[in-house]
Amino acid sequence: MAFTQKEFCTRPVHPPVGATPVSLEEAVAASKTGDGKPDQWYTIGPGIWELLLNGDPTSDYKAVLQWYEPNTKSVDPVSIITHTYIEEVSFIQGGLSDVTLGEGWGPGSYAYRLPGMKHGPYQASPAGCLQFVKLAPVKE
Repeated sequence: MAFTQKEFCTRPVHPPVGATPVSLEEAVAASKTGDGKPDQWYTIGPGIWELLLNGDPTSDYKAVLQWYEPNTKSVDPVSIITHTYIEEVSFIQGGLSDVTLGEGWGPGSYAYRLPGMKHGPYQASPAGCLQFVKLAPVKE
């Protein structure tokens, strides 16, 4: 699935801390665009929210904003993360700490992760973490 051409828009406000979780299915059902893509934040784990900017929300080919509520830990707070796609991340607000490395990053930090790279699990800073994440499949 190809990305859709879009022009700049104002950054949407992330959900408040403790907001009622919204599943991807609920977000798609509430979509105002009619294209089957969500146009609102949905939860991907306790205290972790995602907003689709472009691509397919169910694939490894998408661009999203992710919001970790303050002090939230990764979906699996003890396992090291690996994946089969390329991942780019840039922090906008707050930050994350890599629990395994004991190292943290904040606004302006950037990561480019190849498939199989070990990282995480993560814990959000006391301010939470808003980040831009882009996933892309590996070209064969």
